[in-house]
Amino acid sequence: MDKQREYARIATFIYILTITLAVVLLIGLPFARPSHAWISLGALLLAETAIYGLILHYLSNNNNLNGLIPGYLAFSAIAGIYLIVVIVFIVIFSLALDITTLSYGLLQFIALALAAIMASLAAIYFRHAEQQDDNSESLVQWVTEMRSTLLAIKQELEDWKHEERGALARGIEALDEKVRCSDPASHPSIALSEESLLYQVRQLGTEISGLVKAVETDEDVERSEKSERLGRQIREMTYLVTSRNQQLIQLK
Repeated sequence: MDKQREYARIATFIYILTITLAVVLLIGLPFARPSHAWISLGALLLAETAIYGLILHYLSNNNNLNGLIPGYLAFSAIAGIYLIVVIVFIVIFSLALDITTLSYGLLQFIALALAAIMASLAAIYFRHAEQQDDNSESLVQWVTEMRSTLLAIKQELEDWKHEERGALARGIEALDEKVRCSDPASHPSIALSEESLLYQVRQLGTEISGLVKAVETDEDVERSEKSERLGRQIREMTYLVTSRNQQLIQLK
């Protein structure tokens, strides 16, 4: 923290120094163009303030970057290029060439507009990339959550001693194996299908848990019908997982 404050003080000192030098050079010296001075100062102030603000923001978030460094580099590059363009325009069009104030102001405005467009595009790109990362992170969890739910179902069936247990246990084992072999890296276009599958598996777990707990009060026929229905659901889910995997292969 002390180092960050020290760096912030150094950055502030450099920022104030460069602004002061710009005022002296553009207003106080005899070769300066008074009609261009305020335009030049405004452009320099914008460029240097952008760089200064990025430095302070970086220092204040240095412990929690979380992959933001490419964004800082991109915006710093844009601000740095804009500063260089402003200085080149001052030297060439304000000091070396005798162009009108209107033309000079228009040039500086175009440079600022281009820098703003570049910064906006960079912000949109990194925002989209961040959303894609968030989506990928949540999608990758699908296999883990499916297997976790299936493991709970298998544990529920372990102590069940009725004859219907075998078919259900084999079906759950086959479904779990199919999920285990699935690609954990998903795709946004199949996210809804995956959420539906996960919901169905959780509902299946609830129904199997209810079947196990209520088995003593159920008639044999009723229990057998429930087990057959749940078996069909398990087979259907296995088919849906297979379809999901095939669709994912086609999307890649």
